[in-house]
Amino acid sequence: MWKLREGGSELIYDVSLLNPFTYAVELIRFALYGAFEPVSALVVSGTTVLFFLLAVLGYNPQRGMIRRTVQAQPA
Repeated sequence: MWKLREGGSELIYDVSLLNPFTYAVELIRFALYGAFEPVSALVVSGTTVLFFLLAVLGYNPQRGMIRRTVQAQPA
């Protein structure tokens, strides 16, 4: 991300600060160089936990794509 600021693209830099995928790319880039970026790791971990919690809270097996309805058989 520092390349964006260095290149004079302030608007794109500001927008990329809000995008969690940017931090994931930064984390991978630093890992390939054998370095660790704590801010990127914190943002990626935080968004992973947040999105996982939202998925768990939003999960409702009653509204699945395949509804299994058992109709009562007359005796």
